[in-house]
Parts: sequence; structure tokens; C-alpha cells
Amino acid sequence: MKARIVTGVMMACMFCGVNTMASPIKHADVVSEPAWVFHIDFDALRGTVIGQHLLSEMNKPEVLNKLAAFQAIFNFDLRSQLHGATMYGASTSAEDGVMLVHADLDAARLTTLAQAANGYQSSMHRQHTIHSWIDEKRPAKRGSKPRVYAAIHGNKVVFAHSQSRVAEALDVLDRVVPNLSSNAAFGDFGNDGSFVHGAATKFDAKTGGPNAEVFRQSKGMRLAMGEKDRQLKTTIVLEVGNEEVARQLEAVCRGMVGLMALRQDRPELQRIAQAIAIRQDNARIFGDLTLAADEVVQMLKTARNK
Repeated sequence: MKARIVTGVMMACMFCGVNTMASPIKHADVVSEPAWVFHIDFDALRGTVIGQHLLSEMNKPEVLNKLAAFQAIFNFDLRSQLHGATMYGASTSAEDGVMLVHADLDAARLTTLAQAANGYQSSMHRQHTIHSWIDEKRPAKRGSKPRVYAAIHGNKVVFAHSQSRVAEALDVLDRVVPNLSSNAAFGDFGNDGSFVHGAATKFDAKTGGPNAEVFRQSKGMRLAMGEKDRQLKTTIVLEVGNEEVARQLEAVCRGMVGLMALRQDRPELQRIAQAIAIRQDNARIFGDLTLAADEVVQMLKTARNK
């Protein structure tokens, strides 16, 4: 469970959707008041046109060699045994982020690898062992090297940048503290069959420009991405303070889409702009992007060949 496991999981996330969390999101696995939450259902993604394309890319010889090396180390096949990933944070700070990897895990193998990692340490949180090791990928802060903290909980691995965040995540998983199931605002979150879901209730928009203004004015945001009848549909919903603000932000969003449509040097952005529909409903703004899955696959192929 060295730092490479994080790299490996994030590589899988990139393959399966940097455009892309465990089968459908489990509300009981997430803190009750997240600032943001993001979930990729890799099981659902595999059954889509786009998922099949990504799997075919992962089955190419140059990728298979890397996957074989990863599997030899971790006894874990990213193509079939990674079921999902759930990421959330109690604040907008990256240091507060938690990642839950849902997979068919060899816990003994992962524990042995963790114990062999550079600067390995361990501590107990109730019956759970929290492992940590030096994160070679991140720069030192105030003279000390940052660490990766992780714990195994059944078929999940919890990752965070601090021991306290891992401990809090374990408390959630053990059902000893409130979780997202108790938050009525998230009652319908993640239940529409999409393979990607995201939500945010707090925003950190310190930079200028229209994009930052959209987030500054937003009370909440939802994201869903799924495929049905060979159509990829992505929906983003922004909730703001009142209808007047919504009208103003709708105009801002339309302007942002208009700028994309002017990018003659990026025909793929122009095509995406054409496929976006913006609408307002009271204090909410909806952005719907609908593209044929085969067209998205072609875009991915074009991007890969550049």
C-alpha cells in the first residue's frame, strides 16, 4: 500500500473518466456534512459504450505491461476488481480530503507493502490500524516531509493526508457518528443510475473572472454523468440565493458557453458547446450536456493521438 497505490487508483480514475466512484454511492460511508463529495461507480461505467472503450484501451499491450506490474505488486486487477471510489472533504482544503477505494482487496498483501514503505509508522484507532508512510511525491512543508495515512476497512481502503481524517472516516464507516444518510439535503443524491455523482455545498473561489463569480454566488452544486441508449448525458445544477441571482448567473453561464463556441482552434470544444443546454428554474440553473457515446469515444481517440 505504498504511495504507488494512490497513483494507481488515480490512474484508473483517469482511464475511466477524468471525464469520470464502488457501485452506487453509499451515503452511510460519507460524513454527514461534507463540503464536497464525488463518487465514481466503476461497475456501472464498465457496462457503457465509453467504459468498454476505456477497457479496450487498458487492454493494449503498452498499458497491459503496466497493469501487470501493478497487479504483481498488489494482487489486484484494476480492470475488474476496482468497484468504485468515493472522495469527500469536510472543508474545501485539499488537506481535509478523504478517499475511499472500494475493491476486491488482499488486505494481508496491502498491509505487508505498507510496512515496507519508507518511514512506516502505525497507530491504533479503536480496533483499526492506521498505517502511514512518507509521501515522496509531495514537497516538504516547514521542514517536515508529508505523509500518507491509510486504513483498511473491509473491502475499502481509506486514504487521507492526516491521521485525524482517517480516524474520522473510520468512525463514519463504523456507524458511530452521523453520516450522509441523516442529511435530508442529500436524500436523492446518487440514485439515478449515473456512473459519476458530485456535489458541493462550500466553494473556494478566490480568483477573479466569470467562472469564480458563478461559484461565489452558488449555495450548492450537483453533478451527474451517465449513459443511456448510447447517449452520454451530464447534468450540472447550481442553486443560488434567489431567482434574480439565478437569472444573472444564467447569463454568465451562457456567455461561458458562447466563448467555448468561438474556439476555432479547438473543434471539440465547439462541438461540446453546441451540445450544452442552459436553463433556469426559480433559483436553480441547469446545464445539460448530451452527446452520442460513440462521438465521445471518437473525441477520446483524437485526444489520445495528439
